[in-house]
Amino acid sequence: MFYCFDKFELSEQEFSLRRDGQRIAIEPRALRVLLVLVGSQGKLLEKKTLLEAVWKDTYVEETTLTRAIAVIRKHLEDDPRAPRYIETIPTRGYRFIAPVEIRPSSADPAMTVLSSTVVADPGASDAVAKPTPSTAPSTVAPLQAPESRAAKKQKTATRILTAFVFGAVALGAFLVQRRSRGASLSTKDTIVLADFTNTTEDHAFDDALRQGMLVQLEQSPVLRLASDSQIRNTLKMMGLHTDAVLTPEAAREVCQRIAGTVVLNGSIHRLGKEYVIGLQARRCSTGEQLDAEQVQVARKEDALNALSQIATRFRTRIGEASGTIHDLDTPLAEATTPSLDALRAFSRGIGNFNTKGSAAAVPLFQQATELDPAFAEAHVWLGRMYADLGQEAASIQSTQKAYGLRERASYRERLSIDVSYELLVTGNLEKAKAACEAWIQMYPRDVYPRAFLSAIVYPAYGQYDRALKEATDSMTVDPDFVVGYRNAAVNLIALNRVGEAEQILQQAAQRKLFLPGFVSTAYRMAFLKGDENAMKRASDSAPTNPWLLHYRAATQAQAGKMTQARPLQEQAVGITRRGQRQETEAELTVAQATTDVLYGYPEAAVKEARASLLLSTARSVEYSAALVLAMTKHDDEALRLIADLRRRFPEDTLVRYEYLPTIQAALALGHNQPQQAIDLLQPTSQFEVSLPLNAVYLRGLSFLAMGKAPQAAAEFQKIVDHPGLVLCDPLLNLAQINLARAYVAQGKREDARANYQKLLQRLSGADAGLPILQQVTREQSRVL
Repeated sequence: MFYCFDKFELSEQEFSLRRDGQRIAIEPRALRVLLVLVGSQGKLLEKKTLLEAVWKDTYVEETTLTRAIAVIRKHLEDDPRAPRYIETIPTRGYRFIAPVEIRPSSADPAMTVLSSTVVADPGASDAVAKPTPSTAPSTVAPLQAPESRAAKKQKTATRILTAFVFGAVALGAFLVQRRSRGASLSTKDTIVLADFTNTTEDHAFDDALRQGMLVQLEQSPVLRLASDSQIRNTLKMMGLHTDAVLTPEAAREVCQRIAGTVVLNGSIHRLGKEYVIGLQARRCSTGEQLDAEQVQVARKEDALNALSQIATRFRTRIGEASGTIHDLDTPLAEATTPSLDALRAFSRGIGNFNTKGSAAAVPLFQQATELDPAFAEAHVWLGRMYADLGQEAASIQSTQKAYGLRERASYRERLSIDVSYELLVTGNLEKAKAACEAWIQMYPRDVYPRAFLSAIVYPAYGQYDRALKEATDSMTVDPDFVVGYRNAAVNLIALNRVGEAEQILQQAAQRKLFLPGFVSTAYRMAFLKGDENAMKRASDSAPTNPWLLHYRAATQAQAGKMTQARPLQEQAVGITRRGQRQETEAELTVAQATTDVLYGYPEAAVKEARASLLLSTARSVEYSAALVLAMTKHDDEALRLIADLRRRFPEDTLVRYEYLPTIQAALALGHNQPQQAIDLLQPTSQFEVSLPLNAVYLRGLSFLAMGKAPQAAAEFQKIVDHPGLVLCDPLLNLAQINLARAYVAQGKREDARANYQKLLQRLSGADAGLPILQQVTREQSRVL
């Protein structure tokens, strides 16, 4: 039976899916799900129905079905938000919604075309629908009638015999020994993976074996593995260094302290010229052995395959469903790298990132990619490190490499690569959000997709409540995930909930968690509270942090003290220049240009904007520079940057709907076309009140120029009402003076005087010649 829809042809007899005649390589289970759905076109199929039809003799969790649907959608290029083929019915199941034509297969020439669509059997409830007319045989009968147990046993026996014969002949065969097993294991057990004991004196195994086993076990969506952050923090509480060797004894104590259940102790020893790799599972409360596996290999290059075998058997022993093991068990050499040396460098890179930061991890991830250029996971981690360091061009390059190699990764890591690709390369926030949601749905205990949602995706849309929830959820999943605390605090500050943000950082301190970013977060909270002593303590704790110096400079600039602000900003730029951090230098330089253009120093602003473009072509740098150039009526330069951003980032959500409309609106305002500016700014409204706030400010200016003072006041009030967003940005002063002007235009003199007074109070120590101070003083005198 052939089912045809759009350009696709689904064959039940060949068990294949083709597009325009070209066969598509698709996972067998996913193909079976598609056959069932298409065979019941138009009918809602409950999740239970699909699970029974495809995994009839195997218990699997709903996540297995979710993953199969995701695989099908990927091959059909079906967007779940606007589906053409598979519709999701929340909490219930799925429905195939595209028209389907049924054609007879070549093996059944007497069969005629039944109809242009397949309809549900009205008498069926949970059963899979049959095609019309009712005399036609069911198209899904082969899926509902699994092969007999005898046939299965015969196939299994044949596979075992084949494997045995092959293993006996191959020189590098694995000799598998299964040792004693004690009490039962469960997927509900929390597991601590110790470092492998290596007595071979071959350092190629150091770090690599534990990392390899970790990768294999993390493919499971149900195992409860203690996170690296939990382990590091517990080691600290034990009085050990965070990168101390996790010996069996130390691992057992960690397991006990975190209320875990099982500790896994790995080992590798020499046996003549061969190697014996072992894994023991012990109950951490009593030391009782629960499971033990050994694999003997002839060459060290076979070690990774041995780890894959051991991990698969352990997942089976602990009670994981065979369906998820089958579908989510990419061999280690394919999931990471066949090179032990590359895996060891990668593992050490992860360790450096966790204990020393992104800069210390870069050389090791670079080494891993040099040892194995096809190591997708190493490339994506390298891209993230570059992003952390503000090196956008290098980040894009590494992430693109990872994306091109994503088929050489486990399913879990492919989800990770997809998210990084959308965030760092395309900038498509909707696709990034969908990828994060798919990741969470399949691996609900993973904290990283929640970190991406809470730090980048939701804040970009001004959805700080949703971002906060993701951050706190990540803290619930892993109470030692330090990034979760920072993201929660930052989003609370954006919501003007400074007291709660302080409590979050206190919770982190109680758990002995720290990030360098906590210092700048503490500075922001102190600024909002007007606590100068706390601001000084934060500044003194990191005197060479360029971004903290920038915040100090912005604080002085917001107070109108430009003679004090400029040396601080120059000091910040100098630090980045000496460290050869060009993109960070560019960001700091263009930030100063933005301040200067707002404060009435156009010549300095243009010079700084042009200087920033010589250092970097990062999208945020080009956006800010183009905005400065547009506001100073350097139209040609601004238009060239608009064209470059549009060409290089055609999918980027912020570029398309925030950056470009804002620059174009500034150009329109420069030509006294405020209505055109309002129209151009329309796409930015989807981001509510989010950083950057330039679109809100320009919309207010446009309304003011059109004589629509109430609408203008509403826009400027948005900025004034969000001190947790604007912080020490001088934009607050410009919003305040224009808010006062909007009140004057409405005849609300008392409100105008109040805003002028607030602004004069903020500028009480300002430089005497500051243009905005002179403007405020003149305008206030007119409303007294």
